[in-house]
Amino acid sequence: MYYIVFYFIEERTSLAQKKVARTIYIKDEQMEALKRLSEKTKVPQSVYVREALDMLLEKYSEQLKFGFKEYFKE
Repeated sequence: MYYIVFYFIEERTSLAQKKVARTIYIKDEQMEALKRLSEKTKVPQSVYVREALDMLLEKYSEQLKFGFKEYFKE
């Protein structure tokens, strides 16, 4: 099993959000697929992980009792 540690330089976006480091454990197959995708597209792995997390939170936003995208509106 691989683990990924994402270290993000504190970066402020237009919504004054910052990125923080987290460690996640994923299956070998997931790691290899993510690595290949990133190499082929030249998109950083962290971008794909954040996109997947956004999709997951949106999917379960009803259970969280708020609209994920609505939460980050100014």
